[in-house]
Amino acid sequence: MARITRDGISQLEHPRFDLASSSPQRLHWTVARNETIGFQLILRSEDLGSTNRVSVDIADSDIPASLYQAHYLRVKNAGYRWGPATRVLPYPADYPDALIPRQQQCGTDNTELFDAIRLPAKGLNQSVWVEMYIPDDALTGEHLIKIKVTDMLDDAPASESDSPVSIELPVLLSVIDATIPHRTSIDAIGEIYRSYRLEGVGDDRSQQNWQQMAQCYQTLAHQHRMVFIERTPDEPVSPQDWQDYLAAYQPALSGELFSKAQGYVGTGTNTPISIWRTPWTQEHDVTVEESMSEAELAAYTLRADVWADLVNTNGWQDTRYFAYAFDEVDGPTKLAESAPERHQYIARVHGDMQHIQQAIDKGTTANGREQPAIDLMWTSHSDPTVWLKDPQTTLVDRVRLWAPNAHAANTQFLAQRMALGEQAWFYHSGHPAVGGHSINLPGTDMRSWGVIGARYGLQGQLMWAVNLGNDELPFAQPSYKPDDDRVGNGVMVYPGNQLPRIGFPAAPGPIPSMRLKAWHRGLQDAELYHLARQRHPEEADALIKTLIPRALGEAVAHGDQSPTWPSESAAWIQWRDDLLALLSRN
Repeated sequence: MARITRDGISQLEHPRFDLASSSPQRLHWTVARNETIGFQLILRSEDLGSTNRVSVDIADSDIPASLYQAHYLRVKNAGYRWGPATRVLPYPADYPDALIPRQQQCGTDNTELFDAIRLPAKGLNQSVWVEMYIPDDALTGEHLIKIKVTDMLDDAPASESDSPVSIELPVLLSVIDATIPHRTSIDAIGEIYRSYRLEGVGDDRSQQNWQQMAQCYQTLAHQHRMVFIERTPDEPVSPQDWQDYLAAYQPALSGELFSKAQGYVGTGTNTPISIWRTPWTQEHDVTVEESMSEAELAAYTLRADVWADLVNTNGWQDTRYFAYAFDEVDGPTKLAESAPERHQYIARVHGDMQHIQQAIDKGTTANGREQPAIDLMWTSHSDPTVWLKDPQTTLVDRVRLWAPNAHAANTQFLAQRMALGEQAWFYHSGHPAVGGHSINLPGTDMRSWGVIGARYGLQGQLMWAVNLGNDELPFAQPSYKPDDDRVGNGVMVYPGNQLPRIGFPAAPGPIPSMRLKAWHRGLQDAELYHLARQRHPEEADALIKTLIPRALGEAVAHGDQSPTWPSESAAWIQWRDDLLALLSRN
């Protein structure tokens, strides 16, 4: 999870990573089945001599392994002042983020993007990401994986002393008798904002290459215990629209896309996506100009009836569904909540939310149908308790899916709603509520998301955009606005079709970021916590509360100015070790 700049000095994150050590714990991890282990090799040459390239090879093993090399981004305006005051790493500097896979597979296309790692100038770093997936059928006990790094001489060696030099790194994985569930405990959602234009497939969902690209993005998300939600194209209306929709998404909703028959490797095998947004237009941002008309409410009833019928017909009952009609429409603003015009507006808008939810429920249960509920999602920067005592503005018994930003996530209130069977999520914000999502932050920041969710028992988390960077400079300006000083805001994956801009072959399909990997690590940590809690609840709870004393609205209410959790990797590594130790006990 370390963020080491191009010219930064590697610090020892944990004794296990000391490559000069003779300890038997060097590069030795205890792991659960269905877990992915990832780490960086930082390559740095003090004397390039006759080579500026190395090969990195992973010996044959029963543990599937993947290799990526990091692309470095020059981070300039990066103070994170657009959001809550969030402590960032120094800038300007070159930070690694996009992770270029050695093999990029999307549909039937399989492209080799590099056979060697090109080293930068003398004394500069190159990060290489190594990832290993522990399958369900991995035998308990030790598994040895050998990583070999070899310099690739540019010319034939003049003498034996000039022959290629190799370094072999033996990685030992001790698999215990514990398996992370394939169905996720936390719904982690990232929004696809601009379709797949930069992948060269346009915006037309009826095209087969567009449908295939949508499936490639869902595959990457599923491997990271996430779901990517489409905001475009438009809502399907005609029979042909629905046919195109089914062609794109049915394999993910059925789980077929994630089968071994489709070449899928990773968590969630044969498991449908956990959560899905109904394909209805999000009509209101920030403000709602007019009350919902009877015709608009009737349209929601019809939509829900059609969707529920589709779910039943296709057997998609294992997925949860939500509707996204309003986004941050209730503030906060500079007006006091008691101001007459503000009170009138909030009462009207929250009443509309109740009416839409009722209209959706009416359509979902039409004709006596038993159907999983479709919950209307509420998003806001406001703590929902500000309206709690006013029957005209309260959201209680009007909303069932609560999704405030992390600063507004009142943990006591949300716990009460979850106890009544409702859903509670949070979305991005910053310190001290949750880790920030910009590139010049420690890897522990995005890792914190999953663990904070588990700490408070929340069922979901939302990243507002994952591919909304600069169209002309997708790797150089990965932010939705050039002046946003949260560098990386809006981008968690990069477009593989644009790789020639940074010196690689074009390979359409999503390129993950290091921040996506950190988010994934935290989601896996959450699953390990839940497993440990089933066996040793008091000890598991003590561990997570020691790591995360406070977060979300609780940290804000307490007056914390900085995160209560450690930013150093060693504490997180030790915390995971302690969870695995609990799981290893009978």
